[in-house]
Amino acid sequence: MFNDFIMPRFSDTDALGHISNTALPHWFESSRHHIFKMFSADLDVNNWPLILAKMEIDFHAQLYYGEEVDVRTFISHVGNSSFVVYQQAWQKGIKCATGKTTMVHFCFKTQKSKVITGEVKERLLQHMYSECE
Repeated sequence: MFNDFIMPRFSDTDALGHISNTALPHWFESSRHHIFKMFSADLDVNNWPLILAKMEIDFHAQLYYGEEVDVRTFISHVGNSSFVVYQQAWQKGIKCATGKTTMVHFCFKTQKSKVITGEVKERLLQHMYSECE
């Protein structure tokens, strides 16, 4: 598991006074940098090896401005060329949102998926989500 701590910005709030649902995709993407580095240590966007195939976010409780958010990042599935990143957003001890993102190891030159190598696959498996978390 990876942890990132985010302090919500005032601009992340909406007219109802809580964090807008549009903030979570940004927070989750930002917190996937640990995973991105497994595939591209220098994060070279000119040689980027991943694409996002699917994203889902479930909201369980409201999030608020002025209170730090703990984004927890796990892996919930690893296939031959794709994997699923599972993330949780916690605030004040409450799990407020969860998200699943399917990522594909991808070659932009050939426009085809690529097999995830043994070393990277092993690193991904070290961060598998457990229901006990």
